[in-house]
Amino acid sequence: QASRCQALGSVCSVVAMLSRMTSARGALRFRQGRLFAAMAPSPIVQTLRGEIKALADEMAPVVLKLKKEHGNTPVGVVNVNMVLGGMRGIKGMIYETSLLDEQDGITYRGYSLIECMEKLPKAPGSEIGLPEAALWLLLTGKMPTMDEVNQLNVELHSRSAVPDSVMKVIDGLPKDTHPMTQLAMGLLALQPTSHFGSAYREGTLKKSDYWLYTLEDALDLTARIPIIAARIFRNVYFEGKHIPADPSLDWAANYAKMMGVCDTESFKDITRLYLMLHADHEGGNVSAHTTHLVGSALSDAYYSYAAGVCGLAGPLHGLANQECLRWLKATKAALGDKEPTVELLTKFAKDTL
Repeated sequence: QASRCQALGSVCSVVAMLSRMTSARGALRFRQGRLFAAMAPSPIVQTLRGEIKALADEMAPVVLKLKKEHGNTPVGVVNVNMVLGGMRGIKGMIYETSLLDEQDGITYRGYSLIECMEKLPKAPGSEIGLPEAALWLLLTGKMPTMDEVNQLNVELHSRSAVPDSVMKVIDGLPKDTHPMTQLAMGLLALQPTSHFGSAYREGTLKKSDYWLYTLEDALDLTARIPIIAARIFRNVYFEGKHIPADPSLDWAANYAKMMGVCDTESFKDITRLYLMLHADHEGGNVSAHTTHLVGSALSDAYYSYAAGVCGLAGPLHGLANQECLRWLKATKAALGDKEPTVELLTKFAKDTL
């Protein structure tokens, strides 16, 4: 069960990186075996582009003023322990999309998770805010309409095809290869399809257009990750018997169906909830920071996402989910028929520490 949860967590945790890469939609054509953004974007991606650019244009003068008036203002003190601790506690970045507060919890663009649950568009009959709606909020700073979310979902389905060569890489891996390892390899196998990488190698890509091509890659990745994660899950636990995607479903519900654990609305809802809650957790954690760091070298989104996934696989980060499940199972086995009192569980926790 712990490993199965980690397989689910593979895609759920990667969703925490969705808002950290941006690009634009173009229809595709093959050229020398690689995909390029060649034609005009779809209407919904045009809208998304416009919202992102409007937000950037709004913030640009604020940033310029901040640099001009406070460029040399200290923001903190660095001590020896911070340096020896690997920059622990150093204030060294701006991250706008989400905030993790020790008192208020997580907020997305200023909205608490409770507010997100209330305000984000939902699937018919569901009370869970859709994760693709959370993605829109994180990218634009605005709550999307139901129509915008529906169009975005159609867009993601249109981008979800994974090349056969990538499926062969995943299918060829031993079943006992950890799901996170398989996911990282699958993402890297997709790298030749990067719009940013292809455009940059052509030598004509303007710096002002970097974000457009990065958004293109990010939307492709968002669409393809559930396909790859479900493929991995079914290979490991269901002897490679796969369930086809259902384009009539929303992004998370489709992933839940492809996993095939149980085809119920409750399971679809818990998958939506898990993905929405994990959409973004500030920029200082290992996977988010790694994704940013690798991207700062102008590595495309596939390299950056794969690097973030590798950081996510560590037991002090994303793998902690699996470690916690293992601990709970071990605790349950050790308890036997004893009542799990606060005192008894406290002792188990202290013994573990």
